[in-house]
Amino acid sequence: MIVAIFDLDGTLYTGHIIQGIILHHRSKRVNRLPLYFYMATHMPLWPLWQLGILSDGNVRELWARHLSWNFRGFTRELAAEVFTWIARQYVQPLVRQDVMKRVHDHLTADHRAILVSGTPAPLLSEVGRLLGIEETVGTPLVLKAGRYTGACELPLCQGLGKVSRLRDYLDGESIIWSDSCAYADNYTDLPLLEQVGHPVAVYPDEELAAHALNRGWEIIGQ
Repeated sequence: MIVAIFDLDGTLYTGHIIQGIILHHRSKRVNRLPLYFYMATHMPLWPLWQLGILSDGNVRELWARHLSWNFRGFTRELAAEVFTWIARQYVQPLVRQDVMKRVHDHLTADHRAILVSGTPAPLLSEVGRLLGIEETVGTPLVLKAGRYTGACELPLCQGLGKVSRLRDYLDGESIIWSDSCAYADNYTDLPLLEQVGHPVAVYPDEELAAHALNRGWEIIGQ
């Protein structure tokens, strides 16, 4: 079996999932205090990255790990409504049509298209459903007594965590990795891209673009 693995933010669409969460919580006036606390504690991380104190990977991991704060106290039913809203109102209008064509091409060729992202798993599942990608691997959220606790399950589906979670998801499957493809936009996704025989840099950042050029990888959206 051949798989085609797609990152979400910056790859399948032009946005970042936190912006969709912000848009929803502000417009619907829900969980704004956790949202503002999240932003206040995570915005200062970017200057630390620019100063070289934190790596890009460290900053992205912290942002993704704590996304779950924004759903604390939500019932599964309420969260499902929120996730549907974010997928339809924020993600869908920003989809990259050239990359979605690749998704459709793979599916037409009977390849398994899998969406892999640090995005909370139930939100990622809704995005995948809307885009016609049935298989998704994200970061699970912790439920207790029918409500999200504001925590996520580790390992985070980010960097090397993407590889471990994908491998666990495909455990026991006969995957032809040398013929498989992976699509991502950021250098922190290098571990995922190097799992397959056909890595594709999609609208890549400078580091990934340079690496892709050096390795002779396909680049979409230079």
